[in-house]
Amino acid sequence: MNVVETFPGIHCKQCDFKVAEQTSGCPSCGSESIEPVNLNPNGIIHSFTVVYVGFGHMATRAPYVLAIVQTEENVKLTTVVEGVSDFSVVKIGDKVRFKAMDEKIGPIFQY
Repeated sequence: MNVVETFPGIHCKQCDFKVAEQTSGCPSCGSESIEPVNLNPNGIIHSFTVVYVGFGHMATRAPYVLAIVQTEENVKLTTVVEGVSDFSVVKIGDKVRFKAMDEKIGPIFQY
């Protein structure tokens, strides 16, 4: 796995909301006063499920871990967590790290 120092997000200058997606406006307050920000790649699993039957472009990935990851900046995002060989060991609070951006999925994290 390559070491990634940051991954892209946006910061709203009006309400101070940060999100790990690229949009033209703040999803929290609707302001267009946003700026790009680099988010820390470290996070923890806040919640997760194991998907055994994927659909669409995710069908070939099944089974996989779909998780809500909370970054060090308290940004929560839904993401796929790769590198899990035994699904029974995944726990809330486990540390994960940003791996790459997938154009169809978004951020991918590594267990």
